[in-house]
Amino acid sequence: MADSLPTLRNVKLKIRPLLLVGVCLRYRLALMVGLLFILLGGCKQEPTSVPGLERISVDLSQVRTGKLSEFFEPHIEYIWLEDDSEEAQLTSGLQKILFHQDRIYTLDIFGCKCIHIFNKSGKYMSKIDAYGEGPGEYLDFDAAAVVDGELVLLGVYPRKIMWFSLEGKFLRELSFRDRIGPGVFSEFDDRYYLYNYTREPGDYFVRSFDKSLQDTVTYFPYDPAKLYGEVSGRSYLQKSSEYLYYGMTYSDTVYQVDNGNFIPKLVLDFGKYAQDLDEMKRLDDPRERLDFINNRAKLYFRGQYLISEKQLYTILIYEKKGINVFFDREQQQTHVIKDRIIDDIDGAYDPYYLIYSFESGKVGLKVPGRDLYEVLREKKANMGKAEFENWVKDQGRNFAETAMKARESENPVLIVYRLK
Repeated sequence: MADSLPTLRNVKLKIRPLLLVGVCLRYRLALMVGLLFILLGGCKQEPTSVPGLERISVDLSQVRTGKLSEFFEPHIEYIWLEDDSEEAQLTSGLQKILFHQDRIYTLDIFGCKCIHIFNKSGKYMSKIDAYGEGPGEYLDFDAAAVVDGELVLLGVYPRKIMWFSLEGKFLRELSFRDRIGPGVFSEFDDRYYLYNYTREPGDYFVRSFDKSLQDTVTYFPYDPAKLYGEVSGRSYLQKSSEYLYYGMTYSDTVYQVDNGNFIPKLVLDFGKYAQDLDEMKRLDDPRERLDFINNRAKLYFRGQYLISEKQLYTILIYEKKGINVFFDREQQQTHVIKDRIIDDIDGAYDPYYLIYSFESGKVGLKVPGRDLYEVLREKKANMGKAEFENWVKDQGRNFAETAMKARESENPVLIVYRLK
């Protein structure tokens, strides 16, 4: 195996000022023809025309309750990942859940450091459990992608990329000299895009290379004067059905890949509710900064988002209070939702947040089977007997049947919503 990335062309793109990663959240957008794009650092602003830039204005005075039917199609899917054998038991982690054709892949990065494979009905099939230091083994991994009928592990330590069959059999690996982080494979241009956790001057946050690993393109240079999040970056690169996007912690901008370039596509405007990042930068003690982030910080982009052609969703925290933000890209309208999102589709489970992008157009969360069964019991206690029996037979049938099957299980039930 090669010990470094084969490179025919290593192009270090010079990002125009227009494309610099924005981390200053206290800014004023100039609402003139052609929206201002905010530059990195010092809240400096440079007017320029950015055709198609979408502005997400988050005004907490407009916070309200919300319903699932506002944002999702009128059908909810419940999939219990069954634990009828010891091999099928899952931990409370699962940093990523990937749907592909007739299989579900659950990535447990911090627990068993393994990938369980279920069919689309939730029946256990097999798992990838290759923890170790030798060939065909890993000590850590951060992401996975399906490429040409194979499962590719990314962000692997020691530094390599690993290929497995869709059934979980090890196929091959390629070692690297440089670190290769988590990311995605883009079917739109047949390239890998990987986040590189770096703090080295002259290095870049995003690297891209083609399927044959024959050329490398780098994006977003590291600037030691700027504030960056101490996170893995597993959620920074997201795909819709047509485009690849990139957004990172403390940035006010989500970028879209267009003809090999990252162009600013959506910009967050937190107005008077924005966190002053200079205040955060002055906190040198990591423990003090963590306490500030967890308890006192105002609005800033956390780098966690889900996106489609019609809407963007992100989770925000304002002084310990969680907020759901849905941005309607067709109407260019922001919805700021507090507390749980009311399930008015089948009247079953009201989610706090959406966590996973299972596949294009399908998002959702996971709830342990026992917890979901408790929700069913509460509904029975709060409804009249006749009302509950009618609900179980009609609107709540899928939920009730799944909750009953999973009632003694710690394994999760996946709740899957289809984006409008």
